[in-house]
Amino acid sequence: MAKAVASDLVAKARLGDKISIESYGTAGYHRGEGADPRAEAALKKRGWSVPSHQARQITIDAIKKADLILCADRANLRALMQIAPNNKEKIKLLRSFDPESTDSDLDVPDPYYGGEYEFDRTLRIIERSCNGLLTSLAKDSRGET
Repeated sequence: MAKAVASDLVAKARLGDKISIESYGTAGYHRGEGADPRAEAALKKRGWSVPSHQARQITIDAIKKADLILCADRANLRALMQIAPNNKEKIKLLRSFDPESTDSDLDVPDPYYGGEYEFDRTLRIIERSCNGLLTSLAKDSRGET
């Protein structure tokens, strides 16, 4: 869901020539699978694009190429810090850009074992976080703090 939202926001901001969005998991147990139909339904319901998706596991090469890596939760953050300890400065939590998050509430909830409500709730968090990220990137590009 985060890739779909971020990709749409980047396209709407006409930043596609400057920003590319990729999606990876830290573990390979869903490798090759498509998006969860409940995630696709939540995206469609809120008017986001639903691009084709095939899960893949992150690699050291992908980490090295990225300027910024966003993690959904602290478990993924820890996994990436172990995989790429020399790249810690570019690895952040997605919700660190969510204006409604707190230091104790920085994980994007995993809706997998829930129903429609959990997917909708998670999507709203992702939307706020991605909007906050784009706002932050725009400020950085203008030299604002």
